[in-house]
Amino acid sequence: MHYSHPVRDNIVFILVRPVFLGNMGSAARALKNFGFSNLRLVQPPRNYRDSEARRMSVGAFDVLKQARLFDTVSDALKDINLAVGTTSGRQRENAPVALPGISERIVSAAMINKVGVLFGDERDGLSRAELDRCHHVITIPTAADFPALNVAQAVAIVAYELTRPPSTNPPPAERYSSGENDDRLFTMLDQILDAAGFSRKFNRASVLAELREFYQRALPTAREADLLDGALRRIRQKLSG
Repeated sequence: MHYSHPVRDNIVFILVRPVFLGNMGSAARALKNFGFSNLRLVQPPRNYRDSEARRMSVGAFDVLKQARLFDTVSDALKDINLAVGTTSGRQRENAPVALPGISERIVSAAMINKVGVLFGDERDGLSRAELDRCHHVITIPTAADFPALNVAQAVAIVAYELTRPPSTNPPPAERYSSGENDDRLFTMLDQILDAAGFSRKFNRASVLAELREFYQRALPTAREADLLDGALRRIRQKLSG
């Protein structure tokens, strides 16, 4: 392997609403092939450790067996500092970045941050709201007339790409804010906008979604998020006082 254990330990693969047990087992096998072991499952089927998954994991069933389970994407991202969503879609307003062009930045971030790479379900992928929770949205270059990959194949390609030796020396990443801190910040922002009467004039969910997408793209550091948190707290105090 090309990267140290701390880097690989900081990279978490998150399967969101996986459907087919064989894919889950195959994904676990691919992770172990490339030295990864951190797997999270959001709303997996109840029988996700049954025989089909065990058979397809071929010696990597321990990765699937030890996977952490979550009810929502937000829960799975609470301790994640950098969220990376995957998509095969070409219809997004903000075009996804090709994996090879950003993989070194992801690895650099993982040196001091916990990174989560999200994969959607086999039928529909990640929702727009889930992609908007990600700091980066990536795609794997494929044939234009048949872009969608099997989820286990996508996991394998991403895992491989994140273990390739760097061709450049990307600048060291800073410590980013966590999903839990960001959720708390946006809960407070929602309260402030409501108290100020702003979100009553517009679609509340839409406003917050657009602001959250903007915030995620800015990729604030932990210090920047703390400053914003402090400012919002003071504003909330003034509005309630």
